[in-house]
Amino acid sequence: MQRFRQSPLRHGMLALGVAGAAAPIAMHRYQTNIQRTDPSHERVSLIPGPKPVTERTVSRVWRAADAQRTVASRSAADAQAERDQKIQENIQKYSSYDIPRDLAEQIYDIAKEANIDVDMAFGLVRTESAFKNSATSHVGAMGLTQLMPRTAAWLQPGTTKSDLRDSKTNLELGFHYLRDLIDKYDGDQELALLAYNRGPGTVDRVLQKGGNPDNGYPDMVLRGATPRH
Repeated sequence: MQRFRQSPLRHGMLALGVAGAAAPIAMHRYQTNIQRTDPSHERVSLIPGPKPVTERTVSRVWRAADAQRTVASRSAADAQAERDQKIQENIQKYSSYDIPRDLAEQIYDIAKEANIDVDMAFGLVRTESAFKNSATSHVGAMGLTQLMPRTAAWLQPGTTKSDLRDSKTNLELGFHYLRDLIDKYDGDQELALLAYNRGPGTVDRVLQKGGNPDNGYPDMVLRGATPRH
């Protein structure tokens, strides 16, 4: 035992023991120093974590969603009320023509789709065909908006005469053609209506010569005037 106390082996084992006990302490100090001096650690520690979801937060989200649904519902209800009112107004305005409700709804909806004034749309159909889809002019114009078959085929290639007897097809082609003419004449509805009635080529030639292409047609459509003789 005495020899062991004095032997180099004993001193080596003691050194190992001291080193083993000191290692955790040194590692802890090293890690502490790293955390204090490492910029990346500071950046991470400064990033805020997600806020806790509370009952108040959930309630606020639901209230906002309810408010949005209420606004959307009111807007839809207002649009429907406006639609019903305008349709009924024109049915009453043209009561002598006995317009079917479904036709009045078609005129309204397709006019809105084509972005033309609803009252002008009703006035156009009244002037052109007296709301009769079977109407045919002496020059061959057909249907509610009295389109010539060649004009319809130009607007929508492949359109046939039988297609023009379909009220929806006839209204869509007629109203979108009028919309194109309104755009051509920079929003001037009266010039567009004259071009619809007389043809844009004729209207342009009269205008180029400094003349007035008005033949009374816009008054008939927009203000219910009787035809000039």
